[in-house]
Amino acid sequence: MAITATVFEGTSFHFARAPLARLGAESRARFQAATPFAHAVFDDFLGEALSLRLARAFPRPDHPGWMRRDYHEQSARLGQLQRTGFEGVEPLLRQLLAELSGMAFLDFLSSLTGLTGLIADPHFRGAGPSATLRGGHLALHADFNRDRTRHLARALTVLYYLPLDWDSSWGGELELWDSDRTRCAVSIAPTRDRLVVMAHGDTFWHGHPSPLACPDDRFRASVAAYFYRAAPTAEDDEAHGAIWATPEGT
Repeated sequence: MAITATVFEGTSFHFARAPLARLGAESRARFQAATPFAHAVFDDFLGEALSLRLARAFPRPDHPGWMRRDYHEQSARLGQLQRTGFEGVEPLLRQLLAELSGMAFLDFLSSLTGLTGLIADPHFRGAGPSATLRGGHLALHADFNRDRTRHLARALTVLYYLPLDWDSSWGGELELWDSDRTRCAVSIAPTRDRLVVMAHGDTFWHGHPSPLACPDDRFRASVAAYFYRAAPTAEDDEAHGAIWATPEGT
């Protein structure tokens, strides 16, 4: 059953704030109790009709804006569309990116995690759409912990999956491992319209380390978004409200 968290009007949609906030609050205990680290999985997040349109709008592997990665840590992976400001990306998918940075989604994340003061990254540094081709993989890793440009501390990772279809025999599951990397504790299939929210930590190991076995005409499609909190320093001034100038003599 689809979550009624969006309003879909022709070719436009937006996240509905109140239903999302309720969903987050109802799921907080599940998020906080999850192992091997705090996370939550939401199926049918946007509903069949909208998710299918988004999947069809997802850039194909021959999109000229992709940058391909073929390293030991990750192979046959396409990303970095933000380098050109998502030029050539379909408007519907661009709207999804905007909604992931918007007020309704930030309120949802706060309701879900209990974290306040979350800050989105509209530049999608290291995030945004990503496609993994046949044979591709992403080694186990813990995510970077700082936005050095904005001096922010990483707090959450969000992944939203958008393949047109997916067969379990193809692999590509997101694996969450325990802190000493001895055991895969959770395996999450990258099925369409599945949203994953994960806490950040230097021992929060995850990835899809096994080579993808999908057909040549299929790929693992996802959109990632990272969220931050301010990292106060000893030099920060104490918080205060507005300081009003008053007329002389009053």
